[in-house]
Amino acid sequence: MPGPWWLVAGGLLVGVGTRLGNGCTSGHGVCGVARGTRRSLVATITFVATAMLTVFLVRHVLGGVA
Repeated sequence: MPGPWWLVAGGLLVGVGTRLGNGCTSGHGVCGVARGTRRSLVATITFVATAMLTVFLVRHVLGGVA
C-alpha cells in the first residue's frame, strides 16, 4: 500500500487542476456540458483522456499497482 504522501500529493494535484480548469470535474461534466459551454466540453474531454492515459500507463507500462 502506498504511503500517506500519495494521498497528500493526489489532493494537491486535484486542487491545482481545479484551479487551472476554473472548476471541478463534476461541475464541468454535469453543469457545463448540459449548458453546452465550449470550455466545459474541452475540460471534460481533457479529464477523460487524462484518466484513460493514466490507467493505461499504470496497468501496462508500470505493471499495475500492488
